Amino acid sequence: MKRTLVAGVIAAACVTATTVGLGATPASAVPNDCPKKYVCVWGDSNYEGRFLFVPGTKRSNVGDHINDQTTSLRNRTGSQICFYDNSNYGGSLLSRVGPGESRPNIGPTANDRITSWRAC
Repeated sequence: MKRTLVAGVIAAACVTATTVGLGATPASAVPNDCPKKYVCVWGDSNYEGRFLFVPGTKRSNVGDHINDQTTSLRNRTGSQICFYDNSNYGGSLLSRVGPGESRPNIGPTANDRITSWRAC
């Protein structure tokens, strides 16, 4: 019984570490939770709602979790980031956000349309 309990605790810790390492999100986040060298996006204005934190300067597709649902963002990379309407940096260029900048509301042109981004 003790061995089973220990194995369960270790398995849960491994799943948690893997999930966080892959950019999955904890239950809530604020702009200051966005780590250095990450691009972070939220589903609602003022950094509220669902969110996704991605290391580096590119994401070819944000996935179903937040696709076409971004309203606020933070760029903690050292590069300007361009946000696009479609996957693989296709479609319209919706917004450019400089290094270290954040937007509590990306405005009507880009709101709920972002699918990918990369350094530009």
